[in-house]
Amino acid sequence: IDGAVRSCHRLQRIFVAAEVAMALVLLTGAGLMLRSFSALWRVNQGFNPTHAITFSLSTPSSSATTPAETRARLRQFHDKLRSIPDVEAVSVTLGSRPMIHDSSLPFWIQGRPKPANDNDMPGAMFYLVEAGFEKAMGITVQRGRFVAPFDNENAPVVIDIDDVFARTYFPGEDPIGKRVNLTQFNVQAEIVGVVGHVKQWGPGTAAAAAIEAEFFYPFMQLPDKVMALAAGGVAVVLRTEGDPSAVMKRVRQAVAEIDSREVLYAVETMNEVVAGSLAARRISMILLGIFAALAVVLSSIGIYGVVSYVVGQRTREIGLRMALGAQPGDVMRLVVREGARMTLAGVGIGLLAAFGLTRLMASELFGVSAQDPLTFLGVGALLTVIALLACYVPARRAVGVDPVVALRV
Repeated sequence: IDGAVRSCHRLQRIFVAAEVAMALVLLTGAGLMLRSFSALWRVNQGFNPTHAITFSLSTPSSSATTPAETRARLRQFHDKLRSIPDVEAVSVTLGSRPMIHDSSLPFWIQGRPKPANDNDMPGAMFYLVEAGFEKAMGITVQRGRFVAPFDNENAPVVIDIDDVFARTYFPGEDPIGKRVNLTQFNVQAEIVGVVGHVKQWGPGTAAAAAIEAEFFYPFMQLPDKVMALAAGGVAVVLRTEGDPSAVMKRVRQAVAEIDSREVLYAVETMNEVVAGSLAARRISMILLGIFAALAVVLSSIGIYGVVSYVVGQRTREIGLRMALGAQPGDVMRLVVREGARMTLAGVGIGLLAAFGLTRLMASELFGVSAQDPLTFLGVGALLTVIALLACYVPARRAVGVDPVVALRV
């Protein structure tokens, strides 16, 4: 019988050590995801999402207009929104919007060999913008100037490019003043400024995964044949002094005053857009955190149960030790040592398992290594402390054993 009891006790220890190891693996994964999420949130998006909001505006098909009328309506719309109190900047836009919609165009640089067709040309993300877009989005102009009000349908076509475009296609050169041919618009545009790169695909996206170069094209210089696309609806981005959501009631009123048939939809603050781009990683982090928390609770209960069982089985021994002069601290160390063995065994196995398994999640991490020593050591120390705390109650109970009573058992 004693042998069976010892075997059962040994199996309990093994099981608890396995629980600790599993908890450590899950905690390590959750810790790495948390550090990765924190690093992603701190990434410079290339724009300032605070106090910025975006929405779409749909115009009924029955109100189709000429290009000149479309431009006039967009100017009226811009002026109306800009006059709203607390609105600092506004721009209608089409084409790409960071982390919302993407559009690209092929191009070739004037003075260099022209590719045989559009498929052989490089491509760049393009944003149709008004003057004020850079302020509304919080984009940094690095050199030259941004699109201005005088860049209209009667002026020479201009564009701004981002620093990725400049580094890629004008290495060691000043791109300002150079000309780019946009074959699908059938125009040649002069580069008038360079702005900071906007993370169109969201933070943490590898440059090799998608088109990174970008340019910004004046909305009012859109060719007449393409302007028809804007007649059906546009997107808008605006910046406010305070909470951008607070001005949307006045924005809706302003839109209704221009044309009650226009529909305003897909309203999102740019902070919500950024948060949405991180949604998949956030869900993974939350799920790992939940499983890790459950594993910690189960392993703590297991340690508590085993140590309590040991205390119950060794009551006579503890009473005898105390009768012979053992101090409370000696008894507490004796009991805690039992839990420490299981904990350290589980932590050791868990660290080895985590070191191998976290490599599988390396592609999901950003700004932190899958074998980050700070995370591994921090999680190991945290789990050890939690496990030892689980030993405290049975250890205190052992210290309170009355030697006389224990020896009578």
